[in-house]
Amino acid sequence: MNRTLLFAFALALAAPLAAAQDVASLGSVKMSADEVKRLATLAPGGMTDDALEALVRQELVRRALLEEAKAHQWDLRPEVAERASLASEDVVASSWLDSVATLPAGYPAEADIRALYEKNRAYLRMPKRYHLSQIFIRRPAKAEDVAAAEKRAADLAKRAASGSDFAGLARKESEDAPTRDQGGDLGWVPEAALLPEVRAAVGSLKPGETSGLIAAGGGWHVVRLAEVKEPDAATYEEAKPSLIQALRRTKLAELRKAHIDALIAKTPPVIDRARLSALHGAPVK
Repeated sequence: MNRTLLFAFALALAAPLAAAQDVASLGSVKMSADEVKRLATLAPGGMTDDALEALVRQELVRRALLEEAKAHQWDLRPEVAERASLASEDVVASSWLDSVATLPAGYPAEADIRALYEKNRAYLRMPKRYHLSQIFIRRPAKAEDVAAAEKRAADLAKRAASGSDFAGLARKESEDAPTRDQGGDLGWVPEAALLPEVRAAVGSLKPGETSGLIAAGGGWHVVRLAEVKEPDAATYEEAKPSLIQALRRTKLAELRKAHIDALIAKTPPVIDRARLSALHGAPVK
């Protein structure tokens, strides 16, 4: 899939971090670089920088609540322990189903993708999208370092606006590792994938123009607009990634259902409805 369809503002650590180094914390709860990287891998199809930050915040809160609950021995309550056991068993069962309901190698075939495209081409539309490049400076974790980072970002914005080589600046200064080596090139980005602040700034630009400093999410962006495409019918190549995903989702659902149906057919459930109704307090029908 085109990386721009994975939404271009992806996580980038400017330099490798030691496994023990904390990159996020909430009180006594801390997360190391390795833990953040593992968290990022749970997101299918890639993750934006701001989405990862939100996920890290969510995980910090989860861990803080867990720490608080354990301090009050909440995890030792019988009803809580039972729910925790059920949740653990659900993970095991779901993981097992994923392992036995696997897609055939090479699925879907090109003919299947093409057939789905032809069947739905009248409804397949591409949204408004922008070909963008960016220079990104990350907001430091320490409050005392924020002012210096913002000044650096503002200086870069002035240099970019004054006609400096944008690609050269991005290669040298940007902290978005996935795009830095490409001169900050984000490729084609759907309008809806842009952060609201970036979307507002890009909407006022003409091709060839560079934005001012944009504070958004986890840092500061300087964006250059190369080209705009208005909403139009999707070509086969443009629609192909989403068609593949749709076919794979449908096939996986079919395989999972088939496995469950076979399991039930082999050993059909036996339920005593009279006793069930008595336990539930409802009359037998």
